[in-house]
Amino acid sequence: MLPRSRIIAVLIIGLGAAMIAAGAFLPRLVSDDPRIPLDLPDTTYALRAEDGVSSRLLPDGTREDAVGPIRRQFHGELIEPADERRVSVRVGTSTTRELPPEVMGTDPILELVDAAVWTFTIDRLGGEFLGPAMLTDQMAGVPVEVPVDGYWVKFPADAGPVSYPVFDDFLRRTVPAEFVGAEERGGNEVLRYRQTVEPTNLATLYRSNTSQIDVDGKTGFLMYQGTRDWLVEPESGMVVDIDEDLDLRWESREGERLRTALRFTGGIDDQSSARLLQQALEVADTAPVRPWSIALLVIGAILAFGGIVGAMRPEGRERGNGPDGNRKGDAENARGRRRETKLEDAPENVRGR
Repeated sequence: MLPRSRIIAVLIIGLGAAMIAAGAFLPRLVSDDPRIPLDLPDTTYALRAEDGVSSRLLPDGTREDAVGPIRRQFHGELIEPADERRVSVRVGTSTTRELPPEVMGTDPILELVDAAVWTFTIDRLGGEFLGPAMLTDQMAGVPVEVPVDGYWVKFPADAGPVSYPVFDDFLRRTVPAEFVGAEERGGNEVLRYRQTVEPTNLATLYRSNTSQIDVDGKTGFLMYQGTRDWLVEPESGMVVDIDEDLDLRWESREGERLRTALRFTGGIDDQSSARLLQQALEVADTAPVRPWSIALLVIGAILAFGGIVGAMRPEGRERGNGPDGNRKGDAENARGRRRETKLEDAPENVRGR
């Protein structure tokens, strides 16, 4: 049967080996990357312009400018399919006029400027599109496939002071979002990126029910230009605020402004932005796995080494049989022989005693 000391040494070796294995496989089993959680609540970005201008369609088919508060909203929700790497997203976009409280909600057509639903798949960590998007324009009602790339509802995790290609839903293509600078929100650093859209004829990019209209006998082409600022929590890459300065209007071939489609200068209110920032910080707040992995590897190696040393250490009985033990035994034998010789040489009466 093994001595107790060796049994303990074997148990220590086993414990050390288990800790080494746990330290090696922990990064593979537990991710500390700030991926979009699959249980993330629906997220709404609601922008408001106090003095906006929109085009209102009249019963006779003509249009007039409607001046007043305007809301632009992006409502995102996670849908299936989804896995460890990717997730499907449905984003509803809408632009509505803010009517007086006594009539708000009584006539959706009077309030609605435009609305659309985008469905696409993104990388949960990087945030980039992983395929084309499906667009359902509420005005046209026919789903169309739109090639997309870059980012939109999420920037890359660990976003930095660089430019990113960010999708623009009016252009249906990406526009560089240039890094502007860092600022503080509620004691936390956020990064500001700015998209600048040069005057673009949308009628040359795609066909829609508003890309080309007739205005007093003249053909008007929908022109678009503006700037959009994205404020991003850098660790998670989540968008926490948006500011827009947009101008959509119909122009003649000669560049004459015939009518305004949308004039919007506004952003998200402070309270909503603070909630979005808190949500982004929760996504970014993942437990660091690497330090725990290193600690398990080091402690496991120390225990395993100590157990091996203890298991190979010779027992006390075996140590007595070594060179020193042999010399000690020879000396005791010599003393025994000398004693026997003295007893033989002594008189009988002494030996009797």
